[in-house]
Amino acid sequence: MEIIELDPADGDLVSGAFDVMRATHAADTPENPAPHRATFIAGLSYPPPDEDEAHFVAVEDGQVVALLGIGLPNRANLHFGWAWINVHPDHRRKGIGSALVDRFVAYARERGRTELTLDTHMSWEGGLERSKAGQLFSEKHGFKLALTWINRRCAVDALDAGTEQALLEKAQAAAGDEYEIISWIGRTPEELVETMARIDSTILAEVPLGDLELEPETVDAELKNAKADRSEAMGMKTVQTVARYRGSGEVVANTCVFIHDDGEFPDAYQGITIVDKDHRGHRLGLLLKIVNLRLVRENFPHIRAIWTDNADVNAPMIDINVTLGYEIVDAGGEFQRKFEA
Repeated sequence: MEIIELDPADGDLVSGAFDVMRATHAADTPENPAPHRATFIAGLSYPPPDEDEAHFVAVEDGQVVALLGIGLPNRANLHFGWAWINVHPDHRRKGIGSALVDRFVAYARERGRTELTLDTHMSWEGGLERSKAGQLFSEKHGFKLALTWINRRCAVDALDAGTEQALLEKAQAAAGDEYEIISWIGRTPEELVETMARIDSTILAEVPLGDLELEPETVDAELKNAKADRSEAMGMKTVQTVARYRGSGEVVANTCVFIHDDGEFPDAYQGITIVDKDHRGHRLGLLLKIVNLRLVRENFPHIRAIWTDNADVNAPMIDINVTLGYEIVDAGGEFQRKFEA
């Protein structure tokens, strides 16, 4: 067995890597959104501007049997690194996953990282039963659960029209006239880039992180536009709705949904919904999510479901999602291992 760093230009290895992703999805989480081939391939050539990514494949007898993805932040949180591992169901329990963990640890440690995480799916009460193999594997290699997130799915028509309209009107009444609601599809309008960068910079300070030690990253207009460039290159559409406070002209609440530019792919992904702490209590989160949901339905009729995950302790956002009809599917964990500097 040989471990090779994946070159985006190596079509055979890239195809083999995607086949492993597809096989692990079918075996482990078939109810969840399937991996999207075009997005995966494009993402290899267009890494995130704020992360250094690397992918490694395990090859046995000329066949890709496993895939390792690594992400290392390159602007803030330079102590941190994360990874995910897919081993083809026909090649498990042969030490391949352990070899890839060793490669991850060595790769990250050589680059000065002292806090590493592995992702895995888990079961959650009210959801589907998931194998404990990923959790046990992580623990075997010295990783301990640091953050649990709950994975939920919502049909785009989960609420009847009357219920949805009543929720919208209550949220609008709570928000009052102090906020301008603005929506768009695609890139952030140029006049909003600066204020959107400001609210994006608050995300890591506001979302629950469990035992992960992460500091907020300052997002500027250059990074914001670079992320938009990557989304376009990967064939991802952004459906976004924000609230701009009339008193200051600043965006103070934001929600977005990401959609593959593929009219046959039925699933979309809910991104971060965040409300500035000084503007909470006006039901802005619920208001923006309903407006944005309607925008998705109107412009992307092939989308049947939106998927989201929230930290298990993020009660305010969970309450909003339950109100909108999100149902538990499963859960996931960030398993953490720390090293001396």
